Amino acid sequence: MLRVSLLGNLGADPEVRYSQKGTQITSIRVAVNQVRTGPDGERQENTEWFRIRVAGRQSEFVQRLTKGSRVLVIGRLDIGHYQSRDGEPRTSFDVWADEVQAMSSRQMAAEADV
Repeated sequence: MLRVSLLGNLGADPEVRYSQKGTQITSIRVAVNQVRTGPDGERQENTEWFRIRVAGRQSEFVQRLTKGSRVLVIGRLDIGHYQSRDGEPRTSFDVWADEVQAMSSRQMAAEADV
């Protein structure tokens, strides 16, 4: 099992779905920006997208987040491979979150009010 900690921003508002057993699952897309120095000394920026799935009590909290919210996600990573519509190989990064924390002061204040 791969465990990850991700710090990033929501790319869209949360989506709520239900499993076949009726369990509520909230999904969010999180963009994680990485800045590195390339071999030529130039700064290189890269953004990776992760699909985060949350169930249980955390699911209710995540539903209150909005596009652009900064979050810390801790969970189990599942890496998948597929072909895009144009036939290019792609990789997907899915995380089943054990913990999601709001990192922006506005979101943390909303969390404290609950």
